[in-house]
Amino acid sequence: MSNVDQFLKDWLNHREVLEQLLEQIDDEHVHYKPWDGAMTLGAMALHVATAGDMFADMVKTEKMVAPDMPEFDTMEDVRQKVREFTESTKKKIEDMTDEELQQSNEAELPQMKGTKFSYLQGMYEHEIHHKGQLFVYARMIGVKNVPFFR
Repeated sequence: MSNVDQFLKDWLNHREVLEQLLEQIDDEHVHYKPWDGAMTLGAMALHVATAGDMFADMVKTEKMVAPDMPEFDTMEDVRQKVREFTESTKKKIEDMTDEELQQSNEAELPQMKGTKFSYLQGMYEHEIHHKGQLFVYARMIGVKNVPFFR
């Protein structure tokens, strides 16, 4: 199995859990935030999805361009947008090669300097970080049966 295929498999395991978690959240909580200034639950889920697509783009473009936040009113809006971004990011990763990921990058952020694989590693770690926050949000709104983290 190539490194790209292994990464994709591991990342999709995490993304599928995010999608499972979002299935358990009702519309009444789409704008929930545990403190003033926090991202809403819906916005955080979309932040994970849009940022993943941005990190995947960086492998080809070397540019960190903050994605636009999709509008949403319901949890189904959020779930649908997450599925769309998941598919987009998956296709971008499938188009990568192991050789490409070993190339040096032109990262603007010092902690991402190295190979282009650093962009995917950043994506992975970013997703895990925010997914953990979403697990806490879910528990705070009363979700009892959260999925296993991976």
